[in-house]
Amino acid sequence: MEFEELSYKISSRATILLGRESVSKVDGAVIELVKNTYDADALMCFICFDIKHDCIYILDNGTGMTRETIENYWMLIGTDNKRSEYQSKRDRIKSGEKGIGRFALDRLGSKCEMYTKSRDSDSLIYWETDWKKFEQTGKTLDQINARLGYLNSQLRDIIPKNILSDIEDLNKKDVLNEELLIKTGTFLKISGLRDRWTTREINNITNSMGFLIPPAEQKDYVICIKKSLEEQYMIIENEISEEYDYKINASFDGDNKFTVTLDRNEFDLNKIPSEVFEMNEFKKFPYRYEDFKKGNFEFTFTIPQLMNTEQPQTIKYVKELGEFKFNYTFMKLTLQEDSKETFFYKEISKKRRLWLDSHGGVKIYRDHFLVRPYGDPNAEAYDWLGLDARRATNPAAISHQSGNWHVRNRQGQGTVLISRVTNSCILDKSSREGIIENEHFSVFRNVIKNIIAVFERDRAYIGKAMKDYADITNERESTKQEGKEIANKILDEKEEAEGTVNTSPPNTEEVKKLAKTVQYLEEEREELISEIKLLRSLATNGLITTSIVHDLKGINARLVNRVDTLKYVIDNQQERMIPRHLDDLQKSDTFLKSWITVITNQIKKDKRKRLKHDLYQMIEDIILVMEPITDQKKITIMFNADEKQVHKKIFVTDFESIIYNLIINSIEAFERSKVSERTISLFLTTDKDFTIHYRDNGCGLGEKFKNPYDIFKFGSTSKYDKDNEAIGTGLGMYIVASTAREYNAQCIITETNNGFGLDIKFPL
Repeated sequence: MEFEELSYKISSRATILLGRESVSKVDGAVIELVKNTYDADALMCFICFDIKHDCIYILDNGTGMTRETIENYWMLIGTDNKRSEYQSKRDRIKSGEKGIGRFALDRLGSKCEMYTKSRDSDSLIYWETDWKKFEQTGKTLDQINARLGYLNSQLRDIIPKNILSDIEDLNKKDVLNEELLIKTGTFLKISGLRDRWTTREINNITNSMGFLIPPAEQKDYVICIKKSLEEQYMIIENEISEEYDYKINASFDGDNKFTVTLDRNEFDLNKIPSEVFEMNEFKKFPYRYEDFKKGNFEFTFTIPQLMNTEQPQTIKYVKELGEFKFNYTFMKLTLQEDSKETFFYKEISKKRRLWLDSHGGVKIYRDHFLVRPYGDPNAEAYDWLGLDARRATNPAAISHQSGNWHVRNRQGQGTVLISRVTNSCILDKSSREGIIENEHFSVFRNVIKNIIAVFERDRAYIGKAMKDYADITNERESTKQEGKEIANKILDEKEEAEGTVNTSPPNTEEVKKLAKTVQYLEEEREELISEIKLLRSLATNGLITTSIVHDLKGINARLVNRVDTLKYVIDNQQERMIPRHLDDLQKSDTFLKSWITVITNQIKKDKRKRLKHDLYQMIEDIILVMEPITDQKKITIMFNADEKQVHKKIFVTDFESIIYNLIINSIEAFERSKVSERTISLFLTTDKDFTIHYRDNGCGLGEKFKNPYDIFKFGSTSKYDKDNEAIGTGLGMYIVASTAREYNAQCIITETNNGFGLDIKFPL
């Protein structure tokens, strides 16, 4: 028997299957052509819908094509050149590998005209195909021809002027890292459009383009869309939200190591009481105060640790997935008033819901191009991870004792970055719509969910602990209320029982509640005292600064010129002037140092603790700190003390407030008087009481006060302007008196006319 070899033939109608039917959706066809521009190393892809003239333009400034490229690759169906030459000169991984992407042209229109210019070609090439020829009955593919010719023109000469002016405008906006040049590239004109293009359809294309490339690529490649030749062009951007509650940045090295960076931004540290961080739950990493302040942490996991399994088959599949990256942003959509108070959440804006409506879902990008339909809100694969189904089976709240809170799909936005080079087991479907759902893809899904679980566990742990704190706090409030009611009941019964013999004593449970109430009220009192001392210190700092503001302005003026002035003196060898300038600099610096020391010392936390101090030494130290300021004001402080010693538990900040405000009061009095020598006398004595004897030779109180003790009232001042309007704060002497009262001290005014004198007696 004799045999002969027969050749297969391909009907020209096969292109209909590859084009119009394989790329079934119109947006998918446009995306295939955009991918070609990226593979060609273009910085820009410009799409213009000229529906008025029944055509679509697609322009790129990539490498362009030579005649050989068109014949051997562009017109070769199923070419595998992108499989073998998968990396471009810009180090991009080419997205196409099946060699059928150009048949998306047939899906869009019946005719295509292409103008292309390559560095390796001297002329601009014109190529034209009429796709209707492929529909002829009985024709094989090799009987269908395309037209090719050479033009004596530049590529930019072919492009409509409106588009050229838009590209010039794009260059001015500095959207890319380098200038857009149209020396090489490809310009497609698709006509005989197969679809009815309305504003709605064009808007749908525009929206789908917004997610085509991940945000990180925006400086290397830009997509522009022009809805008509007359309309303004749009830059398609994958917008990033600056607002978020949590962010995850994860990577897998393809071997056995996952690196996960967690960025926590949900809780308002300024609102969280210090008592929260005294709980055991908040005494370990990463839940301590300093951890909340830092906000971001890096964790590493092995495959068994992340997947919570030692099963060899699972570990093998995870390794075979290869290197990839995953970024995820979580944003809660609502903020209830009670939960805001319980969990100390930051405020949220209404914009986040709008942003998540359009950007939400987890999307997959292969070689920086979107793999549809994953994460598409209008597709069944919107929740391809099954996050909502997982939450439905376990709808625990963030504060649930189990710690099994799970995120909803619409509360997050994620980006998975894979590559056909490093992730060869995650395969595209031949239709370009999705990934083949094999065992590897199933494992891949679980890996992504387990990475998300890192943030879920963190948020659930904090939520549970903060709910526990809220429960304890609420118990305090209810106990205090019950204690007050018991106390009122006892007092009422006592009044009713006046004159009678029998009164019922409180029972054991009531005594316990009363004791707890007293304990809680004492703790609150201590907190309030600490707050008052801080506010008192801050007020004193403000008064000190106000009293020397003119001196500070003078120093500020000298600071501007002091280097130049000194340099001038040195350059001109004016040796006599150098010591004078240095002396002035030293005086200014000493004054500033004193002011800064006073301001910063007052608010130190250790000074707001009640500790045992030598009162004599402590007051002398306070005066020494103030000395440069009083020297600047030409005030002499005469400090004396008897030879005794007194040690007492006090708050240093209280005595600083007393001494500072007395000196401030004297400074202001000296400013209003004309005494030649400004003196303050401060004498310490101890007998039954410890007494501060204070006196200055300023203007005294004068006739402003009928009762001199009114100066200790809040808001009472002796400072008035020429129109008799009060310009003082009325705080200084009020702070002196209120601070003294806390120690049961007695303030006795000893002089009001020839200066001001005050004795403050502290009982021992």
